[in-house]
Amino acid sequence: MVFDTAKIVNFASMHSILVIRLSSLGDVVLATPLVRQLHHTYPNARIDVAVAERFADVWRFNPRVANVWSLETAVTGNPRTDETKIAMMESVSDEVTGGYDLIVDLQNNLRSSALARGLGSNVVRVPKHRLEKLALVWLKKTPRTIVPIVARYRKPLENLPLVLDVEGGEVWLPEERTQGVYLSAQPPLAASRRIALAPGAHHATKRWPIAKFAQAARELTLTHGFEVVLVGGPADVEICNAVANASGVNVVRADGSRSIEATARTLDSCRTIITNDSGVMHLAAARRLPIVAIFGSTVRELGFAPYAVPFRIVEHDVACRPCSHIGRSSCPKGHFNCMNLITPSQVLHSLTSLI
Repeated sequence: MVFDTAKIVNFASMHSILVIRLSSLGDVVLATPLVRQLHHTYPNARIDVAVAERFADVWRFNPRVANVWSLETAVTGNPRTDETKIAMMESVSDEVTGGYDLIVDLQNNLRSSALARGLGSNVVRVPKHRLEKLALVWLKKTPRTIVPIVARYRKPLENLPLVLDVEGGEVWLPEERTQGVYLSAQPPLAASRRIALAPGAHHATKRWPIAKFAQAARELTLTHGFEVVLVGGPADVEICNAVANASGVNVVRADGSRSIEATARTLDSCRTIITNDSGVMHLAAARRLPIVAIFGSTVRELGFAPYAVPFRIVEHDVACRPCSHIGRSSCPKGHFNCMNLITPSQVLHSLTSLI
């Protein structure tokens, strides 16, 4: 942390703030409450965000953000990214301090540090809590309290004035920005007969098996009379194909979308969602959708439970869980019991209790 509060004499007169969270989708969505709180605390300050290009739509219509600086994955050595950083420098070159008054680095890695360098002298970085994660994964030592990631993101600002709230994440739609009211167009959830299913996740050990998702889709359709909607990004198409084919029922396909806005609109049409621990889960939470989340190799103690919405977590405790803080490509024990032993009836029971 390179931050000296004495350098900012009057917090209320702060001119510019840069928030860096490059990836991934869930982490970027979970950064939105902090931007809202910064906006409420420093209403006259310009707030910019830096984010990986494929997640920029999280911020695109957010009225609290002045500039969305979207970057490619490689922050350094990439001509396009270098041009973006030059534009960032020029945009604050006329500020009193010669740069951003405050830079909040929520990524805290080599990429984000390289990006922040030269953009301002007051930089705060989110703590990584590496020892706590290692103790949980390798020693199965659970923390005394579960601290949501949203609260962890506030940690580097604990010595600054900050208006706190308990509202959730935000992924604004263009008409909401125009109206200045978040979720102004969302229909009454209880009226919908649609249930979203998100069977994808970046890591294999965070995915409930395809056959179980397919059975849940079949029961939701034939027994309960719901319309099932499959959601996800381009990487989830193959999994959604398999779920649709194995279910034996008609499902609505909204997977494969490259547009965060389009997925948000689909989620708005649904009553609730059954999802793995994934970015779509956090996007659904930002759109205030009640959530049934299936957790396998990861656990809620890591801080990534759905935030500020009604939810149920379905999980099966095994001695080797969690085996990772982010997920793995395969079960290190070979049995994958953390997911294989979760039944569709357990998931549907949680759904019933939720809605």
